[in-house]
Amino acid sequence: MNGKQNIIITALVHRFGGWGLLLLTLTLGVFLGYYAGNWHVLALHEKIEQQQATIEQLYQRAETFDYQQHIATVELGIERAASKNLQHELLIAQDENFALRREITFYQKIMAPELEANGVVIDSLELQPNIAENHYHFRLAIVQMERLRNLTKGQLAITLHGRQNGEAASYDLLNLANIEAKDRQFSLRYFTVQAGDFVVPDGFLPERIDIEVSISGSNQKLSRSFFWSRLLQRRNTPANASNT
Repeated sequence: MNGKQNIIITALVHRFGGWGLLLLTLTLGVFLGYYAGNWHVLALHEKIEQQQATIEQLYQRAETFDYQQHIATVELGIERAASKNLQHELLIAQDENFALRREITFYQKIMAPELEANGVVIDSLELQPNIAENHYHFRLAIVQMERLRNLTKGQLAITLHGRQNGEAASYDLLNLANIEAKDRQFSLRYFTVQAGDFVVPDGFLPERIDIEVSISGSNQKLSRSFFWSRLLQRRNTPANASNT
Protein backbone atom coordinates (compact mmCIF):
# COMPACT_ATOMS: atom_id res chain seq x y z
CA MET A 1 0.00 0.00 0.00
CA ASN A 2 2.80 2.40 0.76
CA GLY A 3 4.33 1.94 -2.62
CA LYS A 4 1.04 2.58 -4.34
CA GLN A 5 0.43 5.73 -2.27
CA ASN A 6 3.84 7.12 -3.18
CA ILE A 7 3.18 6.47 -6.81
CA ILE A 8 -0.19 8.26 -6.59
CA ILE A 9 1.30 11.31 -4.77
CA THR A 10 4.15 11.50 -7.26
CA ALA A 11 1.71 11.46 -10.10
CA LEU A 12 -0.39 14.19 -8.53
CA VAL A 13 2.67 16.36 -7.97
CA HIS A 14 3.77 15.95 -11.55
CA ARG A 15 0.25 16.69 -12.71
CA PHE A 16 -0.55 19.71 -10.54
CA GLY A 17 2.98 21.09 -9.79
CA GLY A 18 2.84 23.83 -12.45
CA TRP A 19 -0.46 25.17 -11.17
CA GLY A 20 0.83 25.30 -7.62
CA LEU A 21 3.88 27.23 -8.65
CA LEU A 22 1.65 29.65 -10.56
CA LEU A 23 -0.63 30.03 -7.58
CA LEU A 24 2.34 30.69 -5.31
CA THR A 25 3.70 33.30 -7.71
CA LEU A 26 0.34 35.06 -7.90
CA THR A 27 0.05 35.05 -4.14
CA LEU A 28 3.49 36.58 -3.73
CA GLY A 29 2.71 39.21 -6.42
CA VAL A 30 -0.52 40.23 -4.67
CA PHE A 31 1.28 40.43 -1.35
CA LEU A 32 4.12 42.55 -2.71
CA GLY A 33 1.71 44.79 -4.64
CA TYR A 34 -0.33 45.42 -1.50
CA TYR A 35 2.67 46.43 0.54
CA ALA A 36 4.11 48.53 -2.30
CA GLY A 37 0.81 50.40 -2.68
CA ASN A 38 0.54 50.86 1.06
CA TRP A 39 4.08 52.31 1.16
CA HIS A 40 3.23 54.73 -1.67
CA VAL A 41 0.09 55.85 0.16
CA LEU A 42 2.12 56.48 3.32
CA ALA A 43 4.69 58.47 1.31
CA LEU A 44 1.91 60.59 -0.21
CA HIS A 45 0.42 61.26 3.23
CA GLU A 46 3.82 62.38 4.51
CA LYS A 47 4.30 64.67 1.50
CA ILE A 48 0.83 66.16 2.02
CA GLU A 49 1.62 66.83 5.69
CA GLN A 50 4.86 68.58 4.70
CA GLN A 51 3.00 70.72 2.15
CA GLN A 52 0.36 71.62 4.72
CA ALA A 53 3.09 72.66 7.17
CA THR A 54 4.68 74.80 4.44
CA ILE A 55 1.30 76.39 3.65
CA GLU A 56 0.78 77.21 7.33
CA GLN A 57 4.23 78.82 7.48
CA LEU A 58 3.43 80.87 4.39
CA TYR A 59 0.13 82.00 5.95
CA GLN A 60 1.99 83.04 9.09
CA ARG A 61 4.57 84.96 7.05
CA ALA A 62 1.79 86.61 5.05
CA GLU A 63 0.08 87.70 8.27
CA THR A 64 3.41 89.06 9.56
CA PHE A 65 3.97 90.97 6.30
CA ASP A 66 0.42 92.35 6.43
CA TYR A 67 1.01 93.54 9.98
CA GLN A 68 4.34 95.13 9.06
CA GLN A 69 2.76 96.77 6.02
CA HIS A 70 -0.01 98.17 8.20
CA ILE A 71 2.54 99.57 10.66
CA ALA A 72 4.57 101.04 7.78
CA THR A 73 1.42 102.62 6.31
CA VAL A 74 0.56 104.20 9.66
CA GLU A 75 4.12 105.50 10.10
CA LEU A 76 4.13 106.85 6.55
CA GLY A 77 0.87 108.65 7.22
CA ILE A 78 2.32 110.19 10.37
CA GLU A 79 5.47 111.27 8.51
CA ARG A 80 3.40 112.78 5.68
CA ALA A 81 1.28 114.69 8.17
CA ALA A 82 4.40 115.93 9.94
CA SER A 83 5.95 116.85 6.59
CA LYS A 84 2.86 118.85 5.62
CA ASN A 85 2.99 120.69 8.94
CA LEU A 86 6.68 121.43 8.44
CA GLN A 87 6.04 122.64 4.90
CA HIS A 88 3.25 124.88 6.17
CA GLU A 89 5.49 126.27 8.91
CA LEU A 90 8.28 126.72 6.37
CA LEU A 91 5.99 128.71 4.07
CA ILE A 92 4.95 130.91 6.99
CA ALA A 93 8.59 131.43 7.94
CA GLN A 94 9.47 132.25 4.32
CA ASP A 95 6.66 134.80 4.15
CA GLU A 96 7.86 136.39 7.37
CA ASN A 97 11.43 136.33 6.07
CA PHE A 98 10.40 138.02 2.82
CA ALA A 99 8.43 140.63 4.75
CA LEU A 100 11.45 141.40 6.92
CA ARG A 101 13.73 141.50 3.89
CA ARG A 102 11.38 143.92 2.13
CA GLU A 103 11.50 146.19 5.16
CA ILE A 104 15.29 145.91 5.29
CA THR A 105 15.50 146.64 1.59
CA PHE A 106 13.26 149.69 1.95
CA TYR A 107 15.38 151.20 4.72
CA GLN A 108 18.58 150.09 3.02
CA LYS A 109 17.67 151.96 -0.16
CA ILE A 110 17.33 155.09 1.97
CA MET A 111 20.31 154.66 4.30
CA ALA A 112 22.79 152.70 2.14
CA PRO A 113 21.71 152.49 -1.51
CA GLU A 114 25.10 151.12 -2.54
CA LEU A 115 24.31 147.79 -0.78
CA GLU A 116 21.39 146.84 -3.06
CA ALA A 117 20.93 146.77 -6.81
CA ASN A 118 18.07 145.21 -8.81
CA GLY A 119 16.93 143.23 -5.77
CA VAL A 120 20.39 141.71 -5.19
CA VAL A 121 22.38 142.13 -1.96
CA ILE A 122 25.74 140.98 -0.60
CA ASP A 123 24.34 138.80 2.17
CA SER A 124 27.32 137.60 4.17
CA LEU A 125 31.05 136.86 4.23
CA GLU A 126 32.55 134.10 6.38
CA LEU A 127 36.26 133.73 7.15
CA GLN A 128 37.87 130.72 8.78
CA PRO A 129 41.56 129.98 9.39
CA ASN A 130 42.89 126.69 8.07
CA ILE A 131 45.36 124.47 9.90
CA ALA A 132 48.42 125.89 8.17
CA GLU A 133 49.63 129.32 9.26
CA ASN A 134 48.30 132.31 7.26
CA HIS A 135 45.96 129.96 5.32
CA TYR A 136 42.28 130.97 5.30
CA HIS A 137 38.97 129.86 3.81
CA PHE A 138 36.33 132.38 2.74
CA ARG A 139 32.68 131.98 1.75
CA LEU A 140 30.69 134.83 0.18
CA ALA A 141 26.90 134.68 -0.31
CA ILE A 142 24.98 136.92 -2.73
CA VAL A 143 21.17 136.76 -2.41
CA GLN A 144 18.17 137.97 -4.40
CA MET A 145 15.70 139.87 -2.22
CA GLU A 146 12.71 139.84 -4.56
CA ARG A 147 10.02 137.16 -4.19
CA LEU A 148 9.67 136.75 -7.97
CA ARG A 149 13.22 136.03 -9.02
CA ASN A 150 14.66 136.28 -12.49
CA LEU A 151 18.07 135.07 -13.57
CA THR A 152 20.64 137.71 -12.62
CA LYS A 153 24.18 137.81 -13.98
CA GLY A 154 27.15 139.77 -12.74
CA GLN A 155 30.82 139.89 -11.88
CA LEU A 156 32.59 139.75 -8.54
CA ALA A 157 35.69 141.50 -7.16
CA ILE A 158 37.21 141.01 -3.69
CA THR A 159 40.06 143.16 -2.40
CA LEU A 160 42.10 142.50 0.73
CA HIS A 161 43.36 145.70 2.39
CA GLY A 162 45.98 146.04 5.11
CA ARG A 163 49.51 147.16 5.88
CA GLN A 164 52.85 145.80 4.78
CA ASN A 165 56.17 147.13 6.02
CA GLY A 166 54.30 149.91 7.78
CA GLU A 167 52.56 151.16 4.63
CA ALA A 168 49.07 150.66 3.20
CA ALA A 169 48.82 147.76 0.77
CA SER A 170 46.11 145.73 -0.96
CA TYR A 171 45.80 142.42 -2.78
CA ASP A 172 43.26 140.88 -5.12
CA LEU A 173 41.90 138.15 -2.85
CA LEU A 174 40.56 136.14 -5.79
CA ASN A 175 44.07 136.09 -7.25
CA LEU A 176 45.39 134.87 -3.90
CA ALA A 177 42.75 132.13 -4.04
CA ASN A 178 43.75 131.19 -7.63
CA ILE A 179 40.23 131.90 -8.90
CA GLU A 180 40.26 132.50 -12.66
CA ALA A 181 38.49 135.39 -14.39
CA LYS A 182 35.72 133.18 -15.81
CA ASP A 183 34.89 131.95 -12.30
CA ARG A 184 34.41 135.50 -11.06
CA GLN A 185 31.30 135.82 -13.19
CA PHE A 186 28.05 134.41 -11.80
CA SER A 187 24.46 133.67 -12.77
CA LEU A 188 22.08 133.44 -9.86
CA ARG A 189 18.46 132.76 -9.10
CA TYR A 190 17.72 132.89 -5.35
CA PHE A 191 21.41 132.97 -4.33
CA THR A 192 24.99 132.18 -5.30
CA VAL A 193 28.04 131.31 -3.21
CA GLN A 194 31.69 132.02 -3.99
CA ALA A 195 34.22 130.20 -1.81
CA GLY A 196 37.93 129.48 -1.85
CA ASP A 197 41.17 129.19 0.10
CA PHE A 198 43.97 131.73 0.08
CA VAL A 199 47.31 132.49 1.75
CA VAL A 200 48.07 135.87 3.28
CA PRO A 201 51.41 137.17 1.90
CA ASP A 202 54.35 137.21 4.30
CA GLY A 203 54.64 140.41 6.29
CA PHE A 204 51.12 141.54 5.36
CA LEU A 205 48.69 142.51 8.16
CA PRO A 206 45.06 142.26 6.90
CA GLU A 207 42.62 144.92 8.05
CA ARG A 208 39.60 144.91 5.75
CA ILE A 209 37.97 143.00 2.89
CA ASP A 210 36.04 144.99 0.28
CA ILE A 211 33.41 143.25 -1.86
CA GLU A 212 32.24 144.75 -5.14
CA VAL A 213 29.54 143.20 -7.34
CA SER A 214 28.69 144.51 -10.82
CA ILE A 215 25.22 143.55 -12.09
CA SER A 216 24.96 142.92 -15.82
CA GLY A 217 22.55 145.25 -17.61
CA SER A 218 22.73 147.81 -14.84
CA ASN A 219 25.03 150.72 -14.07
CA GLN A 220 24.68 150.06 -10.36
CA LYS A 221 27.33 148.28 -8.34
CA LEU A 222 27.13 146.67 -4.93
CA SER A 223 29.87 147.30 -2.42
CA ARG A 224 30.35 146.15 1.12
CA SER A 225 33.26 146.12 3.56
CA PHE A 226 34.07 143.58 6.26
CA PHE A 227 36.68 144.14 8.98
CA TRP A 228 39.18 141.30 9.29
CA SER A 229 39.23 141.19 13.10
CA ARG A 230 35.44 141.04 13.36
CA LEU A 231 35.22 138.27 10.77
CA LEU A 232 37.59 136.14 12.84
CA GLN A 233 35.74 136.97 16.08
CA ARG A 234 32.37 136.00 14.64
CA ARG A 235 33.37 132.77 12.86
CA ASN A 236 32.09 130.60 15.75
CA THR A 237 28.86 132.55 16.35
CA PRO A 238 25.51 131.34 14.87
CA ALA A 239 24.87 134.55 12.93
CA ASN A 240 27.11 137.31 11.63
CA ALA A 241 26.31 140.97 12.15
CA SER A 242 26.80 143.20 9.12
CA ASN A 243 29.75 145.50 8.62
CA THR A 244 29.31 148.32 6.18
